[in-house]
Amino acid sequence: MRMGLGKISGKRQYQFVEKFNYIREAGTEGEKRASDEILKYLREIGLIAVTEEFEFSAYEITEARLKVTQPYEKEYRVTGYKRCGNTPENGIEAPFLYIENGDEISLSYAKGKIVMVNGLVKKEIYQKLVSHGAVGFITMSGTPIDEGEDLEPADPSLRGVKESPVQGVNLHYKDAVELVERGASRVSLKLQQKQVTRSSRNIIARIKGLDKEEEILTLSAHYDSVPQGPGAYDNMSGAAIIMELARYFAENPSRRTLEFIWFGAEEAGLCGSQAYVKAHESELPRHRFNMNVDLAGQLIGGTVIGVTAEAPVCQMLAYMMHEAGMGVSFKNDVWGSDSNTFAWRGIPAMTLNRDGFGMHTRYDTIELISPCSLKRSADILLYIAESLAEAKVFPFRREVPEDMKNRLEIYFEE
Repeated sequence: MRMGLGKISGKRQYQFVEKFNYIREAGTEGEKRASDEILKYLREIGLIAVTEEFEFSAYEITEARLKVTQPYEKEYRVTGYKRCGNTPENGIEAPFLYIENGDEISLSYAKGKIVMVNGLVKKEIYQKLVSHGAVGFITMSGTPIDEGEDLEPADPSLRGVKESPVQGVNLHYKDAVELVERGASRVSLKLQQKQVTRSSRNIIARIKGLDKEEEILTLSAHYDSVPQGPGAYDNMSGAAIIMELARYFAENPSRRTLEFIWFGAEEAGLCGSQAYVKAHESELPRHRFNMNVDLAGQLIGGTVIGVTAEAPVCQMLAYMMHEAGMGVSFKNDVWGSDSNTFAWRGIPAMTLNRDGFGMHTRYDTIELISPCSLKRSADILLYIAESLAEAKVFPFRREVPEDMKNRLEIYFEE
């Protein structure tokens, strides 16, 4: 079996990431500019690519306000929770209560109050706030040592709930401290937002298999970023790794068909991969495995492969890494990336992930990316991809365990 590890270039991947040092929020000109650049690069390495456009729903905050009305008056800078509905046009005013981590005793006092919670609110705590009768919520982000532009609160989104009767805003940690220190007892909160439709696109390059063309393996990464930063780590480094492997397999076709996909609008809720499986519904039975990359390129950290498939698949990939002498940790679980979408449709999937710093912040820049780390992750993925693409008989079943399927059904229903 061929092994092309010596042909992988970390420097070339780094130079690719450098081209995208700008924000690529889904549905914006930045994302479109990036897709055009990826298409140009694919033409340069001799691959014919297609684009598949799709629409997705997004939310724009039109007004988010928080004001303490008793025992002092002060308005604070806040961001609103997207996907969290609207308050009445004039907002709401109610007693204020700090409930820390939202323990049951603190929650028992939440009825009729606007409550403040440590960290950001996700589905579980949100449902508790609703069930305990809170009429609004405040969260906090940032650290006590932030200065300057880092005092801007994070831009949160509420996911996983079908109904959102309670609205919330987010403020910086330092302002949260002030609310508590000054004894805020009553606050007013206003949140207004609108749902809009945006367009994005997936970029797809297919290399037909030499003698097992009917079996398809996909290698994927998303190329959009959050609005807070240029997303070199999350996830243009992943996009670079997929491009490096596309270059290699363009020169060295394998037995099985390989499809390389750069997804748009992942940060908006895995929208690109969901659009892909919908558009390719008829050929999904031919898909055997998805190899996704999300978070890559930083030198210090651990490499993890999250496998959403039967346990023997995880064990088999672990053996491959042992055989190659490459240290990797494995998790046999549902993973929070585009690999979820393939597993949801019954296709075994994995995500290659590298620990790192600055995800979803302005610090996620090329300065934290290492050519050496890019090469190592690309070598890992190439070893797996080439082993599977060249196998005489595909080594594992096209099955996803029922418990994982059930969890994914809930995930995508919401």
